[in-house]
Amino acid sequence: MQAAHAEIAIVLNSADQNISLVDTVNYKEIRRIPTGKEPHHLMATADDQLIIANAAGNELVFLDPNTGNIQRRLPGISDPYQIGFSPDRKWFVSASNRLDRIDVYEANGFKLAKRIPAEKVPSHIAFDAASQFAFVTLQESNQLIAINLQKLETAWTISVGKQPAGIWMTPDDKYLLVAATGADYVDVIDWRTRITVKRIKTANGAHNFVALGDKQHVFVSNRMANS
Repeated sequence: MQAAHAEIAIVLNSADQNISLVDTVNYKEIRRIPTGKEPHHLMATADDQLIIANAAGNELVFLDPNTGNIQRRLPGISDPYQIGFSPDRKWFVSASNRLDRIDVYEANGFKLAKRIPAEKVPSHIAFDAASQFAFVTLQESNQLIAINLQKLETAWTISVGKQPAGIWMTPDDKYLLVAATGADYVDVIDWRTRITVKRIKTANGAHNFVALGDKQHVFVSNRMANS
């Protein structure tokens, strides 16, 4: 059996209800694994597992990245689109994309702690380093919402660029980068003052981020520009 080692990419096939393991050296699909309805996002855990969020299946799937095998399924997670653990590992936050709310679960045991209503289409999530806030883009209302994780309530909501999707906290914990999928730029937001301090031109459909790992560079995918 082919292991999902460093040269294997895991691709979510949302419409097909499965994932593909792709050899990034030879650019060949080597295995396809059924997951459940609409796998949309995935994330790594501290114990070297991958969690796949099945949005329409209302469940989380835990995957062993070394083998590609499913370890367990966790049902009862309502409409998990984008997901994330707070840095202190106390909370697990799920953006319920279709249901216009943000669900906060206790990370130990995944017990629902609070459902927080939001405006249209909660999309992507970021956290501050102190785990005081979760920040969620609201893609169809052109807003950014901050959730107070101590009080489990909305702290504030501000307007941002058109159709905000990906969100990333800078390593100094000072700025949020918000990608405007409905446009061609990234907003740089001082989240403490709630002011957009800069708008960085990208290409059409700026959508999501991945950090290079040197704490100096981050990549932005441009969905409409295919770049």
